[in-house]
Amino acid sequence: MSGKKINETLSELITGIIVVGLVIQAADLLISFLHPQFISSIGRFALGFWIGIVTAVGLSVHMYRSIDRALDMQPDDAEKYMRKAYLLRTGVILAVAGVVNFLKFGYVMAYFLGVLCLKFGAFLQPLVHRLRSKLRKQ
Repeated sequence: MSGKKINETLSELITGIIVVGLVIQAADLLISFLHPQFISSIGRFALGFWIGIVTAVGLSVHMYRSIDRALDMQPDDAEKYMRKAYLLRTGVILAVAGVVNFLKFGYVMAYFLGVLCLKFGAFLQPLVHRLRSKLRKQ
């Protein structure tokens, strides 16, 4: 697989993460306005959620770079490297969650929902790829 192809895949993944984030944020706003008791929590939800989205984008870039480096290593070294990279990403997720909770930047559960958008973005990547391909042909 060429480097350009991988870069396109990464940008499609990030696009998917952001699209899912926008959809979830829109749903939160709709629910908040339909149920006025939730209006006071819009800001804290949004802040925690978008911190999670930014973290998810950073995690996807780190995964891309880790995989790219591991492909140039011997199998045993690559396995050890990928394990360390995974632990680093997990540590970052937990550390940022701790900061969000400690400094009361937003809701921690909203943060984790934002991080989870990495998974949703991965499911959307093939769809984003098809849409991009169609737009390029036009």
